[in-house]
Parts: sequence; structure tokens; C-alpha cells
Amino acid sequence: MKNVNDYRDRMDSRLEELTVMNAKQNSDITHIKDSVDEIKTLIKEQNGRVRNLEISMSGIKAIGTTVSVVLSSLVGYLFKMGR
Repeated sequence: MKNVNDYRDRMDSRLEELTVMNAKQNSDITHIKDSVDEIKTLIKEQNGRVRNLEISMSGIKAIGTTVSVVLSSLVGYLFKMGR
């Protein structure tokens, strides 16, 4: 009987250890999930800012190209008139 009781005590002890380890792992997994969700939110915000900056840059390039074409045409016209 003593061997059976010792075996049961060891099994109970091991079961308690496994329960504690499982609770700790669940806590860690929850923390990791929360961190990943926060990172996803930050990336979405950054992507929105980058998109806005790219749109602004495209507009600036378009205006710069237009201005350079107009000025080049004007200078070319002025030199042509001078001949």
C-alpha cells in the first residue's frame, strides 16, 4: 500500500506542476498575442502615413515636371525669337 500511496502522491505532484506550467504558457501566449496585435495596429498606422507621403510626393513631382516643361518651352521660344 505504501508504494501505491507514494505513486499517487508523485502523480498528484506532477499533475500540479503540469497545471502550473500550462497556466504560465497560456499567460505567455496571451501576452504574445496582445503584442502582435499592437504591432499590427502600429504597422497599419505607418502604412497610412507612408501612403499619404507617397501621394504628396507624386503631386510635387507632377508640379515640378509641369513647371520645368513650361520654363524650358519659354526659354526655347525666347532663344528662337532672338535669331
